[in-house]
Amino acid sequence: MLEKEISETYHFFPSSFNENGRTKDGVTFRDVIKDYERDFHARHSTEYALNLYGNANTMRLLAASCDAAPFLMYGMDLTQGRAFDAEKDPYINHEMDKHSQYICVYGIDSAFMNDYDEYNYPTIDEERGIFPLTLLIDKTMKDGEIRLAVPTTGGDDDKETVTIDVPIFEFA
Repeated sequence: MLEKEISETYHFFPSSFNENGRTKDGVTFRDVIKDYERDFHARHSTEYALNLYGNANTMRLLAASCDAAPFLMYGMDLTQGRAFDAEKDPYINHEMDKHSQYICVYGIDSAFMNDYDEYNYPTIDEERGIFPLTLLIDKTMKDGEIRLAVPTTGGDDDKETVTIDVPIFEFA
C-alpha cells in the first residue's frame, strides 16, 4: 500500500560540498538536512519528517557527510514509483541486499532525536512521533534536491508488522 504523504522539497547546491560532504566552512550535508527537518516541522507543527527522498548522488553525499565506511550504502530503492511502499519496499530491498557487496543503511537519526540511551545512541520518542528518517532513493529526483515527508495514512488499523532479519555487525 503506497503511503499518502505531507511533503516539502528542498534544494541545495551539490557543488558547494567537497568529497567529504562538507562546505568550505565545515558545515556537513547532514547538518543542512537537519535544518530542513526543522523547517519541515515549523511548516507542519504537528508533524516530524519520517522519510527522506533523494537520488543516489544525494545519498552518496549524505553518506560522505556522515563519515560512513566505504562498504555502507545509504538509501533504500523505491520499487513502486515515487512514493514509499512500507509493505513491499523493505522486503524487496532486503532480498536485493542478500546479493550486494554493500550494507544498506535504511535510516539515520532525526534532528529531533535529542535524548540518548546508555550506549549513547539517540532514542525514539513514540509519544511525540519522533523516529529515524527512512532514507529512500527516488531515481526521478534531480541532483540538488531532497524531499522530506510524513505519511498521512490512518491509525493503528492500517499498520502491518514486517519482520526483516538483519545481520548484526560489530566494528572495531
